[in-house]
Amino acid sequence: MHQHFENIKLEAIGSVVPSNAVSNDFFSELLSAKELSFFEKTVGIKNRYWADKNVTASDLGVEAFKVLENNLNDFDKNCIDVIIFLSQTPDYLIPFTSNILQNRLGLRKEILCLDINAGCAGFIQGLSTAYSIASTLQEGKKVLLIIAETLSKIISVKDRTTSMLFGDGASALLISKTEISNPTDFNFFSDGENFDSIIIPDGGYRSMTCAESLEEYTTSEGITKTKVNLEMNGKKVFDFTLREVAPSITQLIDSSAIDKEGIDNYLFHQSNLFIIKQITNLLGVDKSKVLTNIEEFGNTSGVSIPLLITSNAEKLSLNGKSLMAGYGSGLNWGNCYTDLSLTKIFETKYL
Repeated sequence: MHQHFENIKLEAIGSVVPSNAVSNDFFSELLSAKELSFFEKTVGIKNRYWADKNVTASDLGVEAFKVLENNLNDFDKNCIDVIIFLSQTPDYLIPFTSNILQNRLGLRKEILCLDINAGCAGFIQGLSTAYSIASTLQEGKKVLLIIAETLSKIISVKDRTTSMLFGDGASALLISKTEISNPTDFNFFSDGENFDSIIIPDGGYRSMTCAESLEEYTTSEGITKTKVNLEMNGKKVFDFTLREVAPSITQLIDSSAIDKEGIDNYLFHQSNLFIIKQITNLLGVDKSKVLTNIEEFGNTSGVSIPLLITSNAEKLSLNGKSLMAGYGSGLNWGNCYTDLSLTKIFETKYL
């Protein structure tokens, strides 16, 4: 699927992360010193931020919205006609979280509330949805997109395959019409055959184990888990990203007649430093144009690209022609090209 927009822009973006920093030392009982060193060198993560036990994704989303509210001059939240909440760690199965945020943020009742359940490609999917809706709104009306994750709540600290990868965070974005020409292109792909490559197998209604979702069990490898834990087939995910992501980016560049040399920045989902380097090599692009922050924040799923943007606020505000790529659970992947120099980008806030 391909989408093209001309007069829609990402107006503003702000991000937050919890104050609780978790360094790799926290996992010293899980991995040896040699294994930790190898992990840091290949995966690239040295730190991540985890929310407190009583903090949910919507709580982080509220704080991300405050970044916009407190920094935008003459900001009128009555102009928000739509709120989209994107997460795979919502507050509840029922009701949906955007409806809760409408009240918590003090937004009008005359509003469309929409939740999107999407993972590492979610930012691209959510942004496309926001652009599509914004194109139908009256002048001056805006779409609020909040992406928030508390992935620390769905991992077992005893699981070597996932426990060290993920961090928590949230971003809030305003999308609206603009009179300025801002060519923006998206493309999307899906491989539902391999849906179980990244999965929480219990807690939903396929497994019918909702009532026991917090019950602990021991795997054949002797790992203790709770039944709402995220599970990942690392090899399948690794092979998928190296096979599919770079060609899909090239397809977007070619089909949209984008000047590849004119792209200032490549903003890839912060999944794994080795994977990011391999995608960079496959594309044959200048490594200096590929921005990363995985060392500090880990993999924050759909939050990773907007968090990468706010982590590089000064650079992107000056040179904003950016190619963004998200890929992960689903399996889903998608890309977006736009000019972020038109966006008010606020530096990441630590709560």
